[in-house]
Amino acid sequence: MVAVTRRLLLFFCLPAWVLGQIKPNFSGRWRMVKAKSEFHGFKTPDIIVRTVDHHDPILNLHTVQTTGSQTSITDISYFTDGATANNVINGRNAQSKAYWDGAALVVRTDMKNSKGEAEQIEDRWELSEGGQTLTTKSHIVTEKGEADLMLVCTKEDAKP
Repeated sequence: MVAVTRRLLLFFCLPAWVLGQIKPNFSGRWRMVKAKSEFHGFKTPDIIVRTVDHHDPILNLHTVQTTGSQTSITDISYFTDGATANNVINGRNAQSKAYWDGAALVVRTDMKNSKGEAEQIEDRWELSEGGQTLTTKSHIVTEKGEADLMLVCTKEDAKP
């Protein structure tokens, strides 16, 4: 009887465990929530809109960012299976490796800053339980020090 009970318990618990291993899909149009985002000493952008097209293991990211009268547009691709992706960020070459840490996507990017110094950025992407909030926590390491930032975005409804 105990063996049957254990098998039934395993049977009913297994789907919850399997569901817990499903990777989120970050696809959508995301707009920064300025009041919830933290830029710790860096100039806070006025607007950030990210459009994500995610078909594992490929994630394409299109970002439009406006700060004052300056607007920048960046297109980046990542491979969520740990393969190296080569991109150009702010006119500089960057190499990124993305991998899953449970339901979070971690992206490590190595590049040179505007002064030619080594810079490493580790981003951790996480979706809220309802999938309507995307939080990206960034840890930046340079020769001069470290900084932590947080970008909180809400999902925009699809327009007809």
